[in-house]
Order: sequence, then structure tokens, then C-alpha cells
Amino acid sequence: MAENTLLPPPRGPAPHLAEAEPPRGHALLAAAVVVVGSAVLGVLAGLIWAAVAPRVVYQVYTLKPPTAYAINPETSAFIAADGTYCLIAVAGGIIIGLLGYVFILRYGPVLMAGVAVGATAAAFVADWIGHWATGGPTFDNVLASSKPGELLRAPITLGAHGAIAFWPLAAAVVAGGIELVGVMRARRAAAGVPRTDGPGR
Repeated sequence: MAENTLLPPPRGPAPHLAEAEPPRGHALLAAAVVVVGSAVLGVLAGLIWAAVAPRVVYQVYTLKPPTAYAINPETSAFIAADGTYCLIAVAGGIIIGLLGYVFILRYGPVLMAGVAVGATAAAFVADWIGHWATGGPTFDNVLASSKPGELLRAPITLGAHGAIAFWPLAAAVVAGGIELVGVMRARRAAAGVPRTDGPGR
């Protein structure tokens, strides 16, 4: 009976070994790439916002002190500038979410933090670049050196700061949504639940 314990193990396929997780340093590097790439996208988005957003036209009234008034107080340019930013933010957030998901597939959910940080950074960068590209930092100097009656185009400024949230929200919905769909499909497949995509599938 003791000799039976010395028999070799039965032949067969080797047991499944769990796939080794990538080094933590690689995941952090991938997250940094997502953040930097998102910031660069924010620069591009800010330039696009500056190019397409409507701007309010002011007329210089007096220089003592420097004062100007909007030619059309009822203009919708203020709201339209915010709306344009929101549209750009959603598009940028979708791009960041797709970029982040590519890294999430390889490095895991830790990349979601990179997506959130990167999208938030892109939001603030786009806001600052748009304001800067339309002369925001120098507008007061231009006003002070202008003549009464002269017309000036005001720099764009984000009035509703809540619009910044569109960047991380869109990125999270895209990256998290795709990941959630993949997890649900994997669970259904493991449970043997038939697909309901349509007849014959």
C-alpha cells in the first residue's frame, strides 16, 4: 500500500496558471502617459474653443477709469461660449476614455485613476488656454490703451465652472462603461447564459 504513494501523477494538461500581473511601476507609467496625453489634448481643445466660440464685443466708454460696455447686452455669446466648451469637453472626454481603456485592458483598473486625473487636468488646461489664446491676460492693458468709442472683442471665459465636470464624466462613462460591458459578458459566458443578441447568434 505504501508503494502506491510513490506513483507518478497522472498525465494530462498542466493546471492553469494565473497570468502574472504587470509590474506596478509599469502601471504607474501608463497612468502618467494617460495624464500627459490628456493634458496635451486639453491644449488642443482650448485652441479649438478659442477659434470657434463666439465672443462678446465691447465698446470703450471712458479711460478714467478704463470702462467698456457690451454693444448688445442681450447677446447670447456668453452662454454660447459655455455651450461650445461643453461640446468640446464631451468629445475630449470620450477620446480620453477610449485611450484610457486601451491601457486598462493591460494594466487593470488602477488606470481609471489616471483617466480621472487626466480628464480633470485637460478640463482646466482647455479653460486656461482658451482664455489665454483670446487675449485674456492682456485685455485690461488693451482696454487701458484704447480710445473711447473703440470696439474690443472680449476674451472667452468659462462662466459655468460646472462645465469642467463634463471632461471626467465623459471619460469615466466611456472607459468604465466598456469595462463593465466586458465584465458582464464574461460572467454570462462563465455561467453558460445564452446570448440574446438576436436570432441565430
